[in-house]
Amino acid sequence: MDFEINDQQKLMRDSLRAFLKKECPIEYVRDCDDNERFPFELYEKLAAEGWLGLPIPEEYGGMGGTCTDLAVFLEEFAAHFEAGANIFYTTIVIATDAITHFGTEEQKRDLLPKLARGEIRFAFSLSEPNSGSDAASLRTRAVLEGDEWVINGQKMFCSCAQEADYILLMARSDVEAPKHKGITMFLLDTRTPGVEIRKLRKLGLKPMDLNEIFLNDVRLPKDAIIGAVNTGWMNALKTLDYERCCLSAVNVGAAQSCLDKVVAYTNEREQFGQKISSFQLTRAKLADMDMEIEAARLLLYRSANLVDRGIPNNKESAIANLYSSETYVRAALNGMRMMGGWGYLMEFDMQRHFRDSKLAEIGGGTSEILRIIISREITK
Repeated sequence: MDFEINDQQKLMRDSLRAFLKKECPIEYVRDCDDNERFPFELYEKLAAEGWLGLPIPEEYGGMGGTCTDLAVFLEEFAAHFEAGANIFYTTIVIATDAITHFGTEEQKRDLLPKLARGEIRFAFSLSEPNSGSDAASLRTRAVLEGDEWVINGQKMFCSCAQEADYILLMARSDVEAPKHKGITMFLLDTRTPGVEIRKLRKLGLKPMDLNEIFLNDVRLPKDAIIGAVNTGWMNALKTLDYERCCLSAVNVGAAQSCLDKVVAYTNEREQFGQKISSFQLTRAKLADMDMEIEAARLLLYRSANLVDRGIPNNKESAIANLYSSETYVRAALNGMRMMGGWGYLMEFDMQRHFRDSKLAEIGGGTSEILRIIISREITK
């Protein structure tokens, strides 16, 4: 089976590559990383060029891109600016998917065109201090009082909350129901009284803020939900294959960046009177990196192809996510090894990949959880 991208997708990739080369040079990436600064300027330019509308249906002002289109886009974006690609997924893609599939027509017509134009940003909040991998055990409580929901609780590890206009907030709306069946997805305006957002310091992905959220008697209108009451968890599960494809695409693009950088370095660096790219051990490591990245890319596009055909691929998307994340980590580690002391310097880019890559094995499902998912699928 051929997973080669089509001519239109190649044109999109090449156009994005030219755009990023001009508007997102490495100096800009380094500045955002060094100063832990959200790339506002880049996103304004992405909006002006229409790129923010890629995953949004055409009838709501977007491009109506497929999952494969999005994989191509995110892979190329991540090869230039991995944190930028993660921000795109976090602030645009998650919300688009949830609103398109489960939002009301009024919500779609109000929110999706604004997303496409770059007028609003979203964040998604699920994790809590005591619920990580066991995410459905969340304790943030939503109680319906008349025509308002009153929400109290604490959320953790919410990316981009400080820069978001809205948060898709998962909260328990029925304490009597089984834990997976009593959760609702709320549409939370971050300006709502009672919402406090605190920035967390972290190792990598510095331009994408990570937050803790405190919710104290937050009052939302009765209709400020995405989907039906108590169906939030089931709705989230329906989009997992799509989510894992997006994360896999970011991993593949970032891993390719590691390989490209280390190839350039080994072709320039000389030791013992020759380029270090001529050493057999170096060439073997480069071959292993390339082989793993190509395999991860094939797994990515197989999964995206299945999503576009409407075929459930819980196992395939989990495999793609797991393999691509571990490939990225290995690519960054090998890049550090081959660059030696130069890779350890902050003025070179491999250290950034080394820091950024670790989250790929944690966010969106840890490697251990993904292995459990795969094993369950093959032992049914």
